[in-house]
Amino acid sequence: MSTFEYVMVLVSIIVALAIAHLLTAVADTVHRLRGQGQPIKLDAVFSIWTGYVLIWLVSFWWWEFKFQEVVTNWTFGLYLFVIGYAIVLFMLAAILVPHRMQGVTDTYVYFVKGRRWFFGTYLFANAIDVFDTFFKSYEWGMRPAVWINYSVIIAVAIAAFITERRSIQLGAAVVAFSAQLIYLFQELGVLGSW
Repeated sequence: MSTFEYVMVLVSIIVALAIAHLLTAVADTVHRLRGQGQPIKLDAVFSIWTGYVLIWLVSFWWWEFKFQEVVTNWTFGLYLFVIGYAIVLFMLAAILVPHRMQGVTDTYVYFVKGRRWFFGTYLFANAIDVFDTFFKSYEWGMRPAVWINYSVIIAVAIAAFITERRSIQLGAAVVAFSAQLIYLFQELGVLGSW
């Protein structure tokens, strides 16, 4: 087992737990929509952000492969940083989606009540992502596509943090999700080819 593989074991476990948390909540929601258990009202804003976080978790794990190429000597500080980033993403998933959707009857009402926690954590995770990007490559981090993506993230988070208006929340979710997909498919391509 290489050093990189050893480091990524714990990171992979944390990411897998976050993905399992989201997927379990989705499955529980489906059961409730089918009439098994307490009724639930599913809203597009909540659903889009859940998809966004799921995609972020998967792309985080994919993008961390870059460390295999750029880091020859893992320090404990870098190890803690990568684990910390994975933990913050897990927390983002846990803040967005409660365990097995317990206590949620309307996903939009639930989301709006906790939006400040979610978007605060979202901005914090993106700040960590900036450092993560520059640890891997200064040149990559200075590309216009990277800064356009971060600008969209900041604008979306601020707008959605401030207001409860559903139209703004939906617009923010759609813009963030679309920007995430465009960035991923344009920038991350084939594993290790960046």
